[in-house]
Amino acid sequence: MFASDFVCLIGRGDSGKSSILEAISSILSSSWNLQFFDNDFYNCNTAEPIEIEATLTEIPEELLREDKYGLFQRGLTKTNGIIDDIEDDHQPVLTIRLTVEKDLEPKWTVFTEREIGSKSISAHDRAKLNTAMVSDYIDRHFAWSKGSPLYTLLQQEEPDEDTDGTHMIDALRDAKGKIDVGSFSKFDTAVSKVKAVAATFGINISKASTTIDFRDIVTKDGKVCLHDEKIPFRLKGKGSKRVISIAIQSAIAETGGIALIDEIEQGLEPDRVQQLINSLKMHTHGQVFITTHSRDVLVELAVENIFLMREGAKSLVSFDDKFQGTLRRHPEAFFAKAIILCEGATEIGIGRALNDFRIATGAKNMSYMGVRLANGEGTSIAEYAANLKASGFPLCLFCDSDDATLNGQKASLSTSGIQIIDWDNGDCLETAIMREIPFDMLKEAFELAVTVKCEEDETLVLDDVKKSMWDSIKAQFGAGCVASIDIATDSSQLRLAIGKAAAKNRWFKKQYRGHRLGELIFSHFDQLPEGKLKQQLTALSAWIDKNGS
Repeated sequence: MFASDFVCLIGRGDSGKSSILEAISSILSSSWNLQFFDNDFYNCNTAEPIEIEATLTEIPEELLREDKYGLFQRGLTKTNGIIDDIEDDHQPVLTIRLTVEKDLEPKWTVFTEREIGSKSISAHDRAKLNTAMVSDYIDRHFAWSKGSPLYTLLQQEEPDEDTDGTHMIDALRDAKGKIDVGSFSKFDTAVSKVKAVAATFGINISKASTTIDFRDIVTKDGKVCLHDEKIPFRLKGKGSKRVISIAIQSAIAETGGIALIDEIEQGLEPDRVQQLINSLKMHTHGQVFITTHSRDVLVELAVENIFLMREGAKSLVSFDDKFQGTLRRHPEAFFAKAIILCEGATEIGIGRALNDFRIATGAKNMSYMGVRLANGEGTSIAEYAANLKASGFPLCLFCDSDDATLNGQKASLSTSGIQIIDWDNGDCLETAIMREIPFDMLKEAFELAVTVKCEEDETLVLDDVKKSMWDSIKAQFGAGCVASIDIATDSSQLRLAIGKAAAKNRWFKKQYRGHRLGELIFSHFDQLPEGKLKQQLTALSAWIDKNGS
């Protein structure tokens, strides 16, 4: 499944992304005593054993010798996948199986469907696969202890030396020798008193001196670790520690290997995580698996690197090249359970106001429901909508009805299962709102537009802004328009003129402005007539309830 050298797993929280990394880490672990517990079993049912399989390409040559696992090779083909009857033109692979039964003892085997069956693979041989995981518990990665990534890197540098691990003991012996000749003079007075008292008790300890117990040094080789001058690496910040750990993994992977990085963006600024992603793509010679919830990560990747995990799904969702533009434009949407694709910033603002209204009235918020507002502004909104729907996202298109091209595509989008929240033909959001809200609210909407503009530019004079905006309405209204909204009489012509002026002059064409307009609408929602506006906003809220968590 993972043919790419760089694999990014995305999805909502608790969908199982980290579990995939844990599974890979476990099956390729260099530990001989990996611990398992009853709650690691599916539904805690220990009668059904844990069974994980991984098929690996580019196996170290020494593991493919006949006295190792060469007789258990399988073949990888482009047409039939993994087969047991390997031929010369097939890529050799090994399938490793990890089994844990109710005794909680893990068993690792190299497996084939041929009669030869399976053979145990040792922790020593699994270590040659150079697999390590970067998570929240990485302090041991900076110690020169057996099983750590640094130890693996050292073994790569000296593959024919110290294979029994005595190099660490020898280094500690050398260190202790230097300590022994050092001065512990601060303890001399106390030691002299002990010698004198011991002599009165009949015990001769005249040669006693103060030094470090070698037992404590040897049994705690994890105390030998990397320092930045005098400060251990383990005391660095989370982001820095993770980057250093990834650097160690990358150094190991120069000869092949697998790095597993959970939530790669943790502790890193956007520019650092983007630099990290690009560096990993360019310099890693093995395979990298990451998980992320960050848009800054996704925009640095190609769609072929990305796999979507949905809770309860039996397989991952992959994406083809047509999604690349959608990914660049709407990276946040790929983390949602369901998406409301908005035509522009005003619709985004109205959607945010709807979310506030839902919270105020006791409904579940959109984040809880896993619903995301995405800005589809641009001529490719229909393409984005089709792509997101094709990848399995429940999708709602929240848009205007004043674009003939988009209107012509709505039928096919609706047929594909996309719900469309729009207005009567020819209407944009502004004209739809101004046509239906009560006349007092219409005046409030005008005053709101004036207020927002003055808030954004404090050098403006309120009366001058009001006159300028009213002049834009008069231009749309034509002859017969009165001097101000305060003395205007309600009419369909006035409402249309206000709506057109609002759209043309972009009174609410920012998320913040659209949000303020939405707050006005929902603060008087019960007063809205039973027309298109109230009907569509109610339908939008109902869609959230239906398609969210």
